[in-house]
Amino acid sequence: MARLPLVVSRLAAHTGFVFARVRKWFDGAGWYVGLAAVLFVFALLAVLIGLQSTDSLRWTGQQVTGTEQQGLVYYRWQGQSYTLDIPGYGSSRAVTVYLDPGDPSHAVVDNVFDRVVAVLLVGVPVAGGVALLAAGGSRNYRWARRNARRAREDPPERARGQW
Repeated sequence: MARLPLVVSRLAAHTGFVFARVRKWFDGAGWYVGLAAVLFVFALLAVLIGLQSTDSLRWTGQQVTGTEQQGLVYYRWQGQSYTLDIPGYGSSRAVTVYLDPGDPSHAVVDNVFDRVVAVLLVGVPVAGGVALLAAGGSRNYRWARRNARRAREDPPERARGQW
C-alpha cells in the first residue's frame, strides 16, 4: 500500500516534465496552435460524418465485382443476385461494388472522385495542422537565431538596444 503513492508520484513527475517541455516548445505560438487545433477538429468531424454516411462502405464494406448494363449494376453475394441502380446509361463488364455483409442489398459503387474527396477532406486539414504545429514549434528557435544574427552583424551600440 505504501508503494502506490510513490509510483503515482513518479508518474505525475514524469508527466509534468513532459507537459512542461511541450509547453516550452509552443510558448509564444498561440495562433499557430489554435489554428492547428481547429484544423484537427475539422478533420475529426469529417471522419465522423464520413463514418455515418453510406459512403463508409467504400472503406469498410466487402468488395465484389458486378456488371453494369444500362444504369443497373448486377452483382452476386453468397449465391444471391442483387441489383443496384446507378446514374448513367453505360455498360461495363467489371464494376467494383462495396456492400454490407449483414445487408448485401445495401451497396455502393466504387467511385474514384468520391474517394479522393474523402481523403482530401481529412488529409489536407491534418497536413495543414501538422505544418502549423511545426511552424509554431520552431518559431522561438527561429526568433532566437534571428536576434543572435542581428547582434553579430550590428555594431555594439545597436546590439545593446540603442537604436
